[in-house]
Formats: sequence, structure tokens, C-alpha cells
Amino acid sequence: MTAAAPAATLAGPPPGAAVTDPRPALATDVAVLAGRHLRLMSRRPASIISAIVLPLVFALLFFTVFSRVMRRSGIDYIDYLLPAVVIQTVFFTGMSAAILAAEDALSGTLRRLRAMSVSRSAPALGLLAAELVRSVVSLGVLLAVGAALGFRFHGGPWKALGFPVVMLAFGAALVTCHIALGLAIRRLEAVTTATNLIYFPFMLLSSAFTPASAFPSWLRPLVEQQPVSRVADALRALTAQDAALARPLLIAGAWLLGLLLLGVVGATRAIGRPS
Repeated sequence: MTAAAPAATLAGPPPGAAVTDPRPALATDVAVLAGRHLRLMSRRPASIISAIVLPLVFALLFFTVFSRVMRRSGIDYIDYLLPAVVIQTVFFTGMSAAILAAEDALSGTLRRLRAMSVSRSAPALGLLAAELVRSVVSLGVLLAVGAALGFRFHGGPWKALGFPVVMLAFGAALVTCHIALGLAIRRLEAVTTATNLIYFPFMLLSSAFTPASAFPSWLRPLVEQQPVSRVADALRALTAQDAALARPLLIAGAWLLGLLLLGVVGATRAIGRPS
């Protein structure tokens, strides 16, 4: 007589047993992916150069060349220059973010993350967090060098605290747009070309390095109203002693909110595309 085989049971786990929750934890995922990107940046000399060396080179170069000319016009050029270099640094950060986003898409990292229990928005937010950390490091270096060249916050501690807040808000908006661009294009050469086509017109046709009054009259309205000029106005208002704050901050804030929404929509659509 043969023994009957035991019947397979389909019962669930015994009462009281712990059940693993497969839902992704956004904060944890963002922190882990941000740490990954920071480690990648630390191993890339180009990332360190664009974060620290290039801003210092531009600051020293422009200060050496234009400080005497601007002083004749009654402008303390280091106070005028440092907000411009801060804005330029944010652009370099955005370019880095676009390339890293495109690399993640090309290498299949995004596809693997989508197959795991990882929050859908964590890859973009992790990259954004890492780039903002890099921006804070760049800002600290620039402020130290600027102080050595004579830069001061003339409006008191509250305005001084507002300066990095506006810089990080600009960084969040611009980097988000660049992440969306990198995820949408997904070709390194094309991403580099596209980011340069954004950087040069917005920086050169702005009041970042040169007052708007130096531009031809037909071009001046565009120069004065574009977002880079408006962010520069807000940063300079935060460094000046008696400058009005409400209008430049509101206009810059409106531009940054629009850019952030554009970047969020673009990144959300791009990150869901099949690789």
C-alpha cells in the first residue's frame, strides 16, 4: 500500500507573522539615489571642475578685466559680479544633471529601477538632491572667494539668509528642467548641444554680467524681462542695503514657479517612456 502524497497548501502566512510591505519609501529611495550620484560626481574630475574650479576662474577673470571699468561708472563690481557667477554655477549644475539623467536612461538604470520597488519619482528627485548639494558647496566656495575680493551683504542677516534660498530655488527649477531634457533626449551629444543652446542665449542676453542699459534699446526689454535677469535682480536686491525686495522677489518667484512646473511635467512624462 502506498502512502498518499500530502496535499499542497495555499494558505497564507500564519496569524501574527510579519508581512513585508512592498510599497516604496520615497524619502529613503531619494536619499539612496542621491548618495549614489554624489559618489559618482566625486569620482569625476569634470564634475569637481565645473562645481568649483570654473566658477572661480570666471569670477577672477571678470573681476580682473571689468572691475576698473565698472568702478568708473560708480558700480562696485564684485557686488554686481558674484550673483552673476552664482547663476552661471547653477547653469553648470543643470548641464551636469542633464548628462547624468541621459546616462541613467542610456545605461538601463531607469529600466532596472522601474522593475524594482522604487518610487517612480525617486530617480529624478535623487539626482536633483545631489545636484543641489553640489550647488551649496559651490556657493560656499564662491562666497569665501568673494569675501576676499570685497563682497559683502549690506542688507543685514535676513537678506543674507535669503540669498542662498533664492539660489537654491533657481537651482531646483533649472535643474529639474535639465533633468527632463536629459531624460527626453537620451543622447549625450544631443544633450550637450541642447544645454549649450539654452545656456549661451540666456546668460549673454541678460543683465547678469552687464547692466541692461549697455544693450541696444530694441533689445533691452527682452534682456530686462527674461528669467536670468529677474533672478539676478532678486539676488542683487538681497545683497544691497536699501533695495526694495518685494517686486524683484515676486517676479523672480513667478518665473521660477513656471520653470519648476515645466520641468516637473517634462520629467514626469520623460521618465515613464520605455527605454
